[in-house]
Amino acid sequence: MIRYIFDMEHGQLRPVKGNNNQTVPADWEIQLMDEKEFSSLSGDYPHRKTLKRSLSPVQYCKIETFSDCIQGSMKIPGKQDKGTSPLLFGFYQKDSTLILISETGELKHYLDRMRNDSMKGCTLNQFLLNFFELLIAEDVLYLQKLEERLNQVEEMLLSRQPEHFNEEILRYRKKLSGLHSYYEQLMNLGDLMQANISQALTREECAGWQLYAGRSERLHDHVEMLREYLLQLRELYQSQIDLQQNRVMSILTVVTTIFLPLTLIAGWYGMNFPGMPEFEWKYGYPAVIVISILIIVLEILYFKKKKML
Repeated sequence: MIRYIFDMEHGQLRPVKGNNNQTVPADWEIQLMDEKEFSSLSGDYPHRKTLKRSLSPVQYCKIETFSDCIQGSMKIPGKQDKGTSPLLFGFYQKDSTLILISETGELKHYLDRMRNDSMKGCTLNQFLLNFFELLIAEDVLYLQKLEERLNQVEEMLLSRQPEHFNEEILRYRKKLSGLHSYYEQLMNLGDLMQANISQALTREECAGWQLYAGRSERLHDHVEMLREYLLQLRELYQSQIDLQQNRVMSILTVVTTIFLPLTLIAGWYGMNFPGMPEFEWKYGYPAVIVISILIIVLEILYFKKKKML
C-alpha cells in the first residue's frame, strides 16, 4: 500500500515515506492498494462488499453515492497502440480518506503528476474531481489523432483500394464503440455527482462536476462524429467497389456485343447446307473476313461515340 497526504501548508500532495502505518497530520489522505489489501482493511467500511463485487471484474465506469461514502469503478479504454489493455480500478471515499484500488501501478503515475500541482484549499471531493479530469485531459488530442488516421484512410481510398480495408474499418469501429460507451458512462457519472443526492457537496464542487459532465459530453459528441465519418468511409469504399464492378460489366457487355455478329456469321456458315452459294464462290472466304473487320470497326466507333469505350 502507498499513502499520500495533503500538505496543508504548501497545498500539495506528497507520499508518506517509511512505515505506511504511521500517523501523519493532514486534512485528507490517499491510499493506493490492490484488491487483496482492500479486503483485509480493518475498521468500518460500509458497502465494501458492493464495491468488491464491482471489481471482480470491472465491467464499466460507475459511481455510487451513499450518505457515509462514495464508491465506484472505472474502466478506461486503452488509448495507445494496438493491444493496449484498459485501465481498471476502483475507488472508495469515506470521511477524509480516498482509497484507490488497482492491480497495476498505473495510478501511481497519475498521482505523481498531481503532486506537481498546487491545490491550496482543495477538498477531497475536489481532488477526486481533479483526478477524473486528469484521466481525460489528453483525450481531445487522442481523438484528433484518430481523425487524422481516418483522413489518411480516406485519401488512400480515393487513390486506390487498400488491402484488408474491412478489417481495418472493423478495428476502428470497435475502438470508437468502446469510447462512445466510455464517455456516455462518464456523463452519467458527472450528472449523478452534481445531482448531490446523498453527499453534501458545495456549490463550487457541484459546478466542477457539471463542467466535467459537459466535457465528457463534448468528447462523446466528437466520437459520435468519428463514427459517422467511419460510416461515410465504408459507403465510399462500397461505391468504389460498385463502380469497378460496373466498369467490368460494361467492358464485358461491349466485348459480347462486338463478337455477337461474328458469332452469328460463324454459326450461319457453319451449317454446311449444300445449297449455300457462298461455298462455291472464289472470294467467299476473303469477303467474310472483310465483312467481319468492317463490323468490328463500326461497332468500336459506335461505342466510342456513346463513351462506352
